Order: sequence, then structure tokens, then C-alpha cells
Amino acid sequence: MSGISGWIDRGRDLTHEGAAPAFPSSRGGAGERRWAGPSAVLRHHADAFDPVGAQPAMVTENGRPAAVIVFDGVLDNAGELRSLLAGPGPCPATDADLVLRAYLRWGDAVAERLHGLFAFALWDARSRELVLCRDRFGIRPLSYVPLATGALFASEVATLAAHPLLEPELDAEGLCALLAQVRGPGSGVLRGVREVRPGHLVRMGENGTREHRYWSLTARPHTDDLATTIDTARGLLGEAIAREATAGDGPGGPPAGVLLSGGLDSSALTGLVTAWAGTGPQTFTVSFGDSAAPVPDRPFAQAVVDHLACDHHEILVDPAGLTDPRILDAVLDAKDHPSPFGDKNLTPYLFYRRVAGLAPTALSGEAADAVFGGLISEEERADAGHRTFPWIERARSFGLTNGIGNGLFDQGLLRRVDLTGFCAERYAEARKEVAHLPDAPADDRRAREIDHFHMTRLYEQAVNHSERLGAAAGLRVRFPFSDHRLFEYLYNVPWRMKSFDGRDKSLLRAIARDLLPASVLDRPKVPFPITYHTGYKQSLTDRMRDLLHDRDAPVLPLLDRAAAGQVVDDPRRLDRGGWLGRADAEMVLQLDAWLRRRRVRLVL
Repeated sequence: MSGISGWIDRGRDLTHEGAAPAFPSSRGGAGERRWAGPSAVLRHHADAFDPVGAQPAMVTENGRPAAVIVFDGVLDNAGELRSLLAGPGPCPATDADLVLRAYLRWGDAVAERLHGLFAFALWDARSRELVLCRDRFGIRPLSYVPLATGALFASEVATLAAHPLLEPELDAEGLCALLAQVRGPGSGVLRGVREVRPGHLVRMGENGTREHRYWSLTARPHTDDLATTIDTARGLLGEAIAREATAGDGPGGPPAGVLLSGGLDSSALTGLVTAWAGTGPQTFTVSFGDSAAPVPDRPFAQAVVDHLACDHHEILVDPAGLTDPRILDAVLDAKDHPSPFGDKNLTPYLFYRRVAGLAPTALSGEAADAVFGGLISEEERADAGHRTFPWIERARSFGLTNGIGNGLFDQGLLRRVDLTGFCAERYAEARKEVAHLPDAPADDRRAREIDHFHMTRLYEQAVNHSERLGAAAGLRVRFPFSDHRLFEYLYNVPWRMKSFDGRDKSLLRAIARDLLPASVLDRPKVPFPITYHTGYKQSLTDRMRDLLHDRDAPVLPLLDRAAAGQVVDDPRRLDRGGWLGRADAEMVLQLDAWLRRRRVRLVL
């Protein structure tokens, strides 16, 4: 939950830049420490769990800095690495020290030896090169800006946008990326900003930039029978839970809680944690009182709690918090980009803040849908004429031609920036990444594609979403279903086996069969509840009215003002499709706030 940032410039002396004002970061609230050398400044934005003064970490040779690192994350194989690195001298005390020592031993090959959630930046003073690296699924964020004689890097785009060397600009491609909620591989949203791709290491030196992919999903034949597949998947998931529940906390650390919704994923996770620990964990369920959509989570969550004897906490989210300007700004900063999901972002943030006061670490069932094939409908699997990502196709089936949240933008503008063509290009790009087995059945090929799309393109709206909100709220959220060893195995399980009983996530139900009540095992998937509190809806209308009356609002040139005015005049339009009409207003308001807060100039 900490953050990292820095500036490399081989053309100037940065020694005194270490005393420059700190750039903004929503990650880490326990202070900032820096290291500054002639060509590099590295900053670590610490959180409450970081050892005081532990970063940046440095190794010297002959009395001079050899390499310096800033690290965000937690390794779940730290013990194994310490054994491999054992030798004369003190044992690396922190994960940052460990990665630094490992790099000096193995160079770029260090990346494939690291397991867990992480992003790091390392200045190799010997070769005057910057090394950036990100975990396999990109759960910890890391972006950078190449410069003529160096680079800027940061966990957050907001930190980069505040640097005087970057003039934040949004061009047509960046606008399409925001509206489609999909970016090209390695592309940021702001002009000139790049992202370290998941499972990649980037090395930047005087001779240019080199990217090294150290991990990817590969197609392999699956030879296990059904019983063996269930046993293997359960074993891998149990091992992942054991690692995530203890990683970084040390012996005797506080036990991790579980975020329990009452759905299959979080309930199965709770059951497996109980089986591993021998006792029911602390569990946390969000409650909206009587102001939410009627999604009956509470009875199912309570059934799990009673069955497993959990120490349960029901956290009531006050609807007033959903309209607090300070909360709106904090959530936008945490997400780092605008989105159309409104209270689906605000509610978890408020929930996580309360959970953080009771347990420093919580396990989440996010990613189970993608790992166990729960996001593929029979219609999508059988569709031979697919032309775009499944979630965009679903939006179009609801009449949302340009996707969720884009109904109030000027249609001529969307044609001019070619949002449809942008989505088609990203889809073609994504399909080319998917390797198939020779002579694989059509349904397996399609299922593999959809699994790959969700893990490499939709994580931004699921696991990454929860990680960023948790980091800003002071809660360490961990994701056992995102273990790469588990996903590598299940990625190659044929679709007919993943749905062996004719339902979604058949394997997960089989794994949890002896752990949960039948009512929870057989419960169909339901959406995350949204608030229908009248004050929240009124706040959206009021804010939209104020925006339309503000001639300086940066988002105005992008809008269909007549359509936006109709929402203000008739708030019932916000109720279209349950929350889909609301998403149109949410995206406009968030984009306007983001353009203002990041001082972004439109160059369309």
C-alpha cells in the first residue's frame, strides 16, 4: 500500500532535488523518504506497515552507491529467497533489501523469482540504468514517462502529472481509453505516459529502453481427470491462502480477515481460510441499511458466519459519505482515473476505511470469476461472430452503443475520435496475445480467449480497483484467487470440465462442497448492490446542474449539452437500466473533476 516515485536525468545533477517539495500520492500516509544522487532521485511514500526508514534501500561497493531501490508490495516467497541468498553478511531485513540483493545476484532474471504483489524501481548506478518491474497481473501500479536523458516514474499518474517536466495532455487515444475503460498494452491515458506492463521488466539506459516479458499465460494440454483437477485446484488455492494470509506479517502477526459478501467466491474463501486456520476468521460485510438495491446478501453471509463460527462484523455505510466532496476527491485520487461506477467505488472505500480499524489485512474473493470461468455465458461462448470484448458487447445489448457511462458525450465527438475503431483495435490486439492448442475445440478456444481478456484487460475494474481503494483507505487487501500458479493451472482446464455440472464455476463449487451450506453453494451470482438513497441521486443532479452552468468546466466541450440538460430537468433518466443512466452522469462528473485536479489540457 506504499507508493514509489522518482526522476532519472543523466543530463543534470539531481543531488539537491532530494529536498524538493513532495509530489502528491494517495498511497502511503506515514511520510516520505528519499535518496538523491547525481543522476537519480528515488522516493518511497511509506504506509503504516512499512518499517520506519527502511526505504529507499541501498547497496554500496567500495564506499559508493552500487544500486538503490524503492519497492511497493509484499513477497509471498521471501523465506525461500532468503535461503537462496544466504551467505556472509547480514540477512536482508525487508522485502526491498531482499529484491535489491537478488537483483545484484541474478540481474533481470530476478523478476521471475519474485512471487507476490509488487512494483519496484531500481537505479543501477554502475550502468546508470533504471530498472522498473511489475507483478504478473499488474495488481500494484507503476507508470513512467520517457525523457530525452532519463525518465519519470511513479505508482500514480497523479504524481507524474504534478511534475514540472510533464504537461498533462489528453488526446483522442487517451480519451478513448478512458471512455472504453481499456488501454493498449503499455499505454497510459495521458499523452507521453507509459505503464509497465504486467509480467514485464523495463530497463532504461543511455542506449535506449528494453522490455523483458518474464511471465505470460501459455496454452498446455490438460491431462488430469476431473477428480484430480478438483483436488489439485483445491491444493493450489489452499497454498495461496496460506501465503496471502501471512505474507509480510511475520510470525505471530495479526490474522487476516475476510471480506464476505455471501456470494460463492467470498464464501468459499471464508470456508478455505477456516479449514487452513482451524477456526473461523474475522469476516466483514458491507451494509447499506434500507438505502440499497434489494440484493439479499445478508441472509447468505449470515449462513456462512453461523456455519463456520466466524467473528463477524457488519459495516454500515452512511449514505451521507457518498456525497461528501472530500470522499469524492479521495476516491478519484485513489482510482487515478475517472470511471462511470460512482458509488460502486465510493462504497468499498468507505467500507475499507472501517475494516482497516479492525484488521490491517483482509482477503478478497476478487478474481475468482475470471480464474474459475464465471464470467462466460453460454451465449458468449457459442458466439462465432464476436467483434469486441464481452463486457462491451453486453453494454451494447442494453442499448449502450458506446459502452457504459458514455451516453452524455457528443456523438459527433465520439465518431471523430473513432471510439468504435479504438475498441476494435484493442480487441484485435488482445486476441493476438492468446495462444491456442492445435485442434482445440471452438468452445475451448473461445473460453480461453475470454479468460485471457478478463485477466489482462478487465482487472482494472476488479482486482486493481479493490487494491487501489484499499491502499488509499489504509487496508491491505490481498487476493488469493490471483495466485499465478493457480491461474496457470486452471487456464488450461477445458471448458467442459470447468462447467462439468452445467453451471458456472463448477470446480469452485466442488472445492467448497464440504465447507459451506447448500443454500450458499447453489446461490446464483448477483451484482454488487447500489444505493438508492434519495440524497445521492439528488447530489448527482445538483452537481450536473452546477457543471452545466460553469462556463469554465473543462468537460463541457465534450458533452451533448442538450442530453445532459434533460437529465437535470428530469432526474428519472438517471434510473434507466437500474444504474446505467446514473453511470452516464457519474462519468461526466468524474472526468470533469479529473481534468481539473490533474490540470489536464485537451488536445483533441
